[in-house]
Amino acid sequence: MDKLVSREVSRSFNTHGTLFSGLGADALAGLATANSDIAIILSPDGVVLDIAYRDRSLKAWHLDDWIGQPLVEIVTVDSRVKIGELLRDSAPGASTRVHQVNHPAKGVRDLPVGYRLVSFAGSELRIALGTDMRAMAEMQQRLVRAQIDMEKDYRKLRDIESRYRILFHLAAEPLIVVDARSLKIVDANDGAARLLDRTIRKIVGMSAATLFAKADQAQAVETLTMLGARGRADVFRARPATDDRPMEVRVTPFREFGKTNLLVCFASEDEQRADAAMPLDNTMISIVDSLPEGIVVVDDAGNVVEANPGFLDLIRVVSLDRVERRSLDAWLGGSPVDLQVLMANLREHGTVRRFASVIRDELGGTETVEVSAARIAGGDGPLFGFVIREAPRGDAMASGAGGGQPATASQFTDLVGRVPLKDLVRDTADIIEKLCIEAALRLTDNNRASAADMLGLSRQSLYIKLKRYGISDQDDGDTPA
Repeated sequence: MDKLVSREVSRSFNTHGTLFSGLGADALAGLATANSDIAIILSPDGVVLDIAYRDRSLKAWHLDDWIGQPLVEIVTVDSRVKIGELLRDSAPGASTRVHQVNHPAKGVRDLPVGYRLVSFAGSELRIALGTDMRAMAEMQQRLVRAQIDMEKDYRKLRDIESRYRILFHLAAEPLIVVDARSLKIVDANDGAARLLDRTIRKIVGMSAATLFAKADQAQAVETLTMLGARGRADVFRARPATDDRPMEVRVTPFREFGKTNLLVCFASEDEQRADAAMPLDNTMISIVDSLPEGIVVVDDAGNVVEANPGFLDLIRVVSLDRVERRSLDAWLGGSPVDLQVLMANLREHGTVRRFASVIRDELGGTETVEVSAARIAGGDGPLFGFVIREAPRGDAMASGAGGGQPATASQFTDLVGRVPLKDLVRDTADIIEKLCIEAALRLTDNNRASAADMLGLSRQSLYIKLKRYGISDQDDGDTPA
């Protein structure tokens, strides 16, 4: 009788009839379980009759519920074709090739399993031996994610290179990239091609010495070598090979692919004069950004257009995009009245000096400040610039913004809009009472008994008020009654 050998077995046992003759059903079940992570016994029409598995974590897919269901019904839709092929390929006494399918379950990811179907001569039952392929699937997912990340990085590098090439070739100045070690030209832009009267293809690969007039070549090569070794930017003067006029040569070392290159830029005398005049605006911007006072520009509606870091520090905000297009009264003033008053005065007079107000930061804190402002002309309408600085501590204490009482009645006008009206009325009465007591004491030469009579108070009431306002702790001016 011919031996039944699987299509994937190169050599089968020659003495299995003798060696395995004493093995029964238990041995067969043990072999099936030991040889696979999941073993499924199937009926001739592919219905699950029984199941065995080793890993307890597989219970999350409710494998016990598979019993009694067709195998094709407990896999994902895209895997049903593979189950059909698996059942068709099975032949008695042979095993099929591995087919990977996925089992769905609620609340967990699909379970990937690689099945090999084994049939036996003389039996209609088949055994599906499955290998848990979760680890393999996870590795495949990682590989796919890594490939996607690599493609993103590659695309990003290509975009960066494209931007570099565009900026490099659109620059009006002659720019040349030189290898710091060999002093060979690595790249050049169109400005360099015009300066040297050669195509970029001919310039690349040339020695950097050929960029300069023969009389300046030795000094230029020595300077480039020194700057490349030190890795420090510097400027020197030399004549290019195609012009007798000296030019300013700016050299900037930079690292690329583990080596040092030099960016060499030629600037003519006219360009130097233009550059000398141009930094004025940049200098002003740098000064404004460096000032400790808060500087903010708003449009006619009071919305923030620009602000310096000093203003961002005052309101405890990290970046400008958090304040742009927001109304300045979100931070300036005890109420929107402050900003309305400032804007009205700026529209009428053009400038405002030392306007007392408060600044409210994003963390709920307040600070007494002085505001100076001016109206300026903008492209789309008037703009208003505000300079905000913290008020000196002495002024803050005197103004009462820190919670104390104003020292003079005139300072109450500074608190309008920052302190509720009922508090202003109460404090006003205290101020007037204090001023009247002080006036009575001056008129009576500090005679408290006479001052009490003048004010229509008992001496005991006067003493209480003196202590309350801290006017005097001495009783030297009293005359016995």
